[in-house]
Amino acid sequence: MNMPKGKQFEFSPNQIFGRFDLFCRRITKLIELFGTIQQFKVLSKHNLEGINSILNSFEKCEKSFRMKNHKLLDYSNNMFDRDFVMFNVSVSSVETDLQSYIDKNFEVITSIEDSLKLLRKFKSILHRENLKNGLNSKYNILFHNYGLEIHHIEDQYQR
Repeated sequence: MNMPKGKQFEFSPNQIFGRFDLFCRRITKLIELFGTIQQFKVLSKHNLEGINSILNSFEKCEKSFRMKNHKLLDYSNNMFDRDFVMFNVSVSSVETDLQSYIDKNFEVITSIEDSLKLLRKFKSILHRENLKNGLNSKYNILFHNYGLEIHHIEDQYQR
């Protein structure tokens, strides 16, 4: 551009960087995939009571995905993208079951201290966004219960 009389160097940014962008998107999906698998592997190591059916459901989803034998770094293969979406739909169903399992555990625990310990344990294990949001909502419930408990103690003190 500085030399208007000379031949201009023209190129298409899409042609040069398009493949790189596709590859980056694939890597992002792989990071999410491996993170999800790792999350459920760690969850299985904690030997939580009554969670085996949820872990078995996830293992079926994972096994189904693995059986497709995708070349993970082949960003030009669209079948991976379709199967990845289907895997996420399946995992979302498993996460719904996991969320209800977590809810049941918090309903049973009456001690706020025990609830906070359980919440910290799940928070260190679970990394998917919708599960994190569910755990964050538990903090609001716990603080509300804590406020009620303090109010109850204050009433007893006043009596």
